[in-house]
Amino acid sequence: MEELADSIAPYSNEQITKALKWLETNDEFIKGVLYFYPDWSPDIVIEKLRSCHSCSDFQVTFIEMIIKNSISQTMDSFEILGLDKIKKPNVLYISNHRDIFLDSALLQNHLWDIDRPFTEISLGDNLMVHPTMLAVAKLNSMYTIRRSVSRSEMLQNSLDLSAYLRESITIKKVSSWIAQGNGRTKDGNDVTATGLIKMLMLSGGKDMKKNISDLNIVVSTISFEYEPLAFEKATELDSIERTGAYVKKEHEDLRSVVQGIKEYKGNVLLRFESLDVDRITFTNNRNKDVASVATEIDRITYKNYKLWKTNFMGYDLKTNSTKYQSEYGDTDLETFKIYLSKAKTEGVYQRLLDIYSNPVVNFEKQL
Repeated sequence: MEELADSIAPYSNEQITKALKWLETNDEFIKGVLYFYPDWSPDIVIEKLRSCHSCSDFQVTFIEMIIKNSISQTMDSFEILGLDKIKKPNVLYISNHRDIFLDSALLQNHLWDIDRPFTEISLGDNLMVHPTMLAVAKLNSMYTIRRSVSRSEMLQNSLDLSAYLRESITIKKVSSWIAQGNGRTKDGNDVTATGLIKMLMLSGGKDMKKNISDLNIVVSTISFEYEPLAFEKATELDSIERTGAYVKKEHEDLRSVVQGIKEYKGNVLLRFESLDVDRITFTNNRNKDVASVATEIDRITYKNYKLWKTNFMGYDLKTNSTKYQSEYGDTDLETFKIYLSKAKTEGVYQRLLDIYSNPVVNFEKQL
């Protein structure tokens, strides 16, 4: 299947057929499916593969119940707001990115439930580490963000991705999901990368307002009461601060995908809002307009981020204050302190507080 790895796009119909057939003999894939569906047998997995004829078939057959189980088993509540106001069938969802898999998967799950088509989804090539993962990703309508490229290849890479996304939305009339930055937010501070906006603008004309308006951008904001892989994120940031680097273990990203699905999250809110280009002052100075678009996306994200008790407690502990004590009780605070006590070092503890307190800091900036 390596010969199908070169294209940014999800699989074509011919490639879908070839990938599905290949997975029938793939013990690694079958074993992975049985991990999530222990009541199935290898023969059932193969039978279900043979019933699939499209990416949508694959997603519904193998992925949807994994997401529904994650909602029912790891969340106290899950709510989606604002999607009913998104009427256009072809939009670009730009998301704050807190979990490798769930941020986009929760949207796909809901789109299926309300009888809307799945979106295409961005995925970094760092996760496509072997042929099985590549096949599963492409069968989930994922397009490739190439991060493992040389500096000389970066511009062409950005041009290709920009053209692909604009064609998908304006010509193919297919919606796409992309993260606001390069990888997950690990410190709780959601910031839209100006590089993302620059990339999107590469394929449009000189009229910057029209350039952005044509993409039908929708800001997607996910808020977890308990951050997926919070301790792992805090450990990584602490290592970088202390030593200047963090070395990932083999297949760490793949394990993070599974852990994010399985880990307790408390209450979860996913909120959507269209980017109103009329709120942005465009000058047709590319750098100024890029900054203005990113700032407006951030404003919407901070406004729509649901601040849970964990955020208010994290802020008060970080600032050694009682500013938000009306938002939680003594029992809540003791429970949260027990959770935080699992941090192995003071550095990790402080990074955990950052994860939970920074959304409050960003919200206050908008006041």
